[in-house]
Amino acid sequence: MDNVRELYVNPLPKPTWHRCRVNDTRIKVRTDGVVPAVAGIVTTGRVTAETNLTEMDFRTMESGMGKEFDAYAFSVTPTPVYRYAKAGEDAEIDVDLWYDGKTCCFNSFRFEAADNGVLSIYMRYRTKERAEFTGGIDTRIKVGKNAHVKLIQVNETGDNRVYNNIAAAVDDNGKLEIVHVLPDGREVFDGCAVNLFGKCSCLTIDTAYDVKSDRKFDFNYVARHRGRESLCEISAKGILAKGAEKCFRTTVDFITGCVEAKGVENEDVLLLDEDAVNKTVPLILCTEEAVEGEHGATIGKLSDEILFYLNTRGIEEKMAYKLISAGRMASIINLIPKESLRKEIYEEIGSELG
Repeated sequence: MDNVRELYVNPLPKPTWHRCRVNDTRIKVRTDGVVPAVAGIVTTGRVTAETNLTEMDFRTMESGMGKEFDAYAFSVTPTPVYRYAKAGEDAEIDVDLWYDGKTCCFNSFRFEAADNGVLSIYMRYRTKERAEFTGGIDTRIKVGKNAHVKLIQVNETGDNRVYNNIAAAVDDNGKLEIVHVLPDGREVFDGCAVNLFGKCSCLTIDTAYDVKSDRKFDFNYVARHRGRESLCEISAKGILAKGAEKCFRTTVDFITGCVEAKGVENEDVLLLDEDAVNKTVPLILCTEEAVEGEHGATIGKLSDEILFYLNTRGIEEKMAYKLISAGRMASIINLIPKESLRKEIYEEIGSELG
């Protein structure tokens, strides 16, 4: 069809053997009839729509979902939303995206925290009852010197398809914290690339995902160490149900000049059924000698001893899986600073548990 375009997204920075089928993934996107989702935006503190960067500065940032997706995002989003936290200020932005129809929606956001600024960004993707849609979000962030940015993204879109793309750059002593909570979704494509340009710049990513039966999640996280003594920690905890499919790519790239940089990547996966398909791709690239990199993955299933223990206390196997899954999600949800948001997420998880 003329209004459908095929893209290769979430590319590994350095391809591996192609038969593994983890180098990237293919999606089909609509090129017409794309509209912004209804967005409620509330700001607290000295936040304005003026930034030190031009739109081209934001567009040239490397993103997790890759150049093909970037070109698509730029073509379907004529007016991004800009928010700028001024120097030395502590500001907060709440973004509520509502999807309520059988359509394709796309929104773009540009955030900047000036030197010594603190910016907390809470982004939620939600849907009206039984709404069917495809949602795209392109988020680009600049973290100034000694600035601190927290980005919390919560996907509550139900049985729908979501593309979530992040690009960020961090200056000297800047810190970027990202928390991703994905309790549901039919097809989720999540990409994030962060360039740690500054000395002692820092990145942490904590992700929790629950891939329910016959659904697909695809991740690509890239941390490029360019500044001396830069630090990144990427951690994920996930659950895969019967027939679920997940690919989780994490790359820590030590680039020449990032002396004494340190990068850690780790994933903990719980398989609830033998039919689940799990692909974990931890990758370390290095052209600098004086660095420290660690990566690993833990993949397993519930032991018979745990299931027996729960069964003896009147908890059936299906409920036991739900309880264990909720507990793993909670370990990441607890990292969200805003108590009211944590409470709402727990209420949703609790409603599923009955």
